[in-house]
Amino acid sequence: MNAALHYDLIIIGAGPAGMSAAIYASKNDMTVLVLDDQPAGGGQVYRHVMQNAAAQNKAQFLGSDYWSGHKLADEFTRSSASLWPESRVWQITKEREVFFSQKGKAHRAQAGAILIATGAMERPMPITGWTLPGVMTIGAAQTMLKTSHSGVDGALFVGSGPLFYLTIWQYLNAGFDIKAVIDTAPGKMSLLHYFWALPALLQPSMLIKGLKWRSEIRRKTHYISGATAVSISGDSQAEALSFTDASGKQHRLEAEHIFLHQGVVPSINLTMATELEHRWCPRQLCWHPKTDIFGESSVQQIFVAGDGMGIAGAAAAISSGKIAAMRITAKARGTSSLNAVFQMVRQVQKMAIRPFLDYAFKPADEWLVPHDENAIICRCESLTKADITKAITLGVSGPNQLKSFSRAGMGRCQGRMCGLTIQKMITDHNSQSDDKTGYYRLRPPIRPLTVGELAALADDTPTS
Repeated sequence: MNAALHYDLIIIGAGPAGMSAAIYASKNDMTVLVLDDQPAGGGQVYRHVMQNAAAQNKAQFLGSDYWSGHKLADEFTRSSASLWPESRVWQITKEREVFFSQKGKAHRAQAGAILIATGAMERPMPITGWTLPGVMTIGAAQTMLKTSHSGVDGALFVGSGPLFYLTIWQYLNAGFDIKAVIDTAPGKMSLLHYFWALPALLQPSMLIKGLKWRSEIRRKTHYISGATAVSISGDSQAEALSFTDASGKQHRLEAEHIFLHQGVVPSINLTMATELEHRWCPRQLCWHPKTDIFGESSVQQIFVAGDGMGIAGAAAAISSGKIAAMRITAKARGTSSLNAVFQMVRQVQKMAIRPFLDYAFKPADEWLVPHDENAIICRCESLTKADITKAITLGVSGPNQLKSFSRAGMGRCQGRMCGLTIQKMITDHNSQSDDKTGYYRLRPPIRPLTVGELAALADDTPTS
């Protein structure tokens, strides 16, 4: 194996947090390598923003929040940070070695510090029929809009949450016809929601924007709120959606394209496989890496920033990336981190609305675990709820033990699509806490790796 390339800082992920960190660190004379699995920087939030900038007048439907990322992406492009696109990181060691594959070859790089900014993924919504062709996530619908300005007419949108309403609003502005919007959010706010609405007032523009989206959606689409008992039917592809509305009336809508969404959760496979400590967040119903106020994890000189450390949105992700870079730079030079502390004050304001959103759109149990025993839970191994339940009743105490009984979580996705559902099922069956149930024990490589890639490890320098 050739000697690893060495950098002051290696950043995994070129989304808002990763780009922000790279800009600050490179301005302060740090050698920076940014690895991202997409062809260009931007992440999901600002996906394809530099390419779309040349035709901005044709994509105004994406909204001002999307276009605000152009300045950040442009500054990142002009920085001295090296971006190696289409790079899939599959292992990080505690010695701060990063192993990744690019264009069929595996490589290794060494760093003084590592920042993991892998962002978020959509929470699985395992309802009956969610694996049928024609059923996709809201994220997939938004990706089509951002990369090719394409979409489908006559689609059904099912779910709730900020990204849900934003994408529908973008679809409408792009001129696509939406058959119906089936909102699964609770119809009424609790006292707790009203309590958390008070700090949310620190971000009035966000509240107004959300109300504007929902108002336009209600006015321009067939909108149904308070939906429960949602299921998708079809033989070789999606054909219809069935559900019950808030008044108890049952509906059946025919559609070949259905987009689902129940919020987003941190993408933790890499942080888990790196053996960083994590904690269960009952407010967001997901795992967060344990970090200090600067984003440094339980492993020294390995930091986490952005939605990968807890869902907070793009603006907060930009701040957290900069805070982490400030701390990394200060530690490398042996100087004060006081400037990072000042940045944290702004960070608090940018996160003020988050608790309100978390409680307002917290998924109900029926969106976490399906009622139908024949609904697929583990897509990779084609395991149904009945299969998982049978294995759990044998005396399973946690997801790792379940692997031996059913192979759940052992497929290509490494538990990304079934982990939280299986954890919930075990927790409920054993009447124990989520902390006690735990999550899959993830090990590298976190992505499929060929023998050919390993054989070519570090033979060639990756291309930027």
